[in-house]
Formats: sequence, structure tokens, C-alpha cells
Amino acid sequence: MNKECRFSYSNLDDSLIISCKEQNENVKERFNFGNFIFNLTGKGKIVGIQIMNASEVLPEYNINSDVLNELEKISLITSTNKGLLLVALVIVPKKLQEVRIPIPIMNFSSITN
Repeated sequence: MNKECRFSYSNLDDSLIISCKEQNENVKERFNFGNFIFNLTGKGKIVGIQIMNASEVLPEYNINSDVLNELEKISLITSTNKGLLLVALVIVPKKLQEVRIPIPIMNFSSITN
């Protein structure tokens, strides 16, 4: 799945919230993976991600944290392969080239895209 999402960044708590939820979808479950909080539907579909301490996390992926105040769009890519969940965020700042954040999560066979 590759879906363009809504997003917001708060300087106050340094949190980037990304929502790809459709109107008919409800968040039923959440799980943390480091600084990432994933929102799931009852069927296990990832419909949102919150990045806590975003200005500290992005540099770990070689992304300058200045992009947080200059975001144009964010897409979420999810895929499953042999019981592995692959998740990536595609971040497009207004004046720079797009950057990708792969989030390696292993052996989450109960989560689907």
C-alpha cells in the first residue's frame, strides 16, 4: 500500500503525527516501536504513525530536522512478505528532494496492510 497522508508537527512536544485513516476506518489498537507509535484498525491495517522526539529521530535517518517545519506531503508505504512487515515513510519537504524513512519491523504476521 502506498498512500498519501495528512500530517501535523508540533514544536511544543516535538511530535510528528501522520494519519492515513479513511473516514470509515477506526483506530482499534496502538503499539510502540521505539519513538514510533503505530495506529491500527481492528483488521491490523496501519492507518497512522506518530513520531515522538521527531527532531532527534530524523537525523538518525540522515534527515535534517529543519524539514519538520517545511513539509509538503508525506506518504506511507506498507507491505508484508513472508510474515515480515515493511513500513516506510516518504517525506517531501517544500524546497528539497523527497526522503524515505524505512522502519524495520520483524515478525509481525498479525499486522496486515
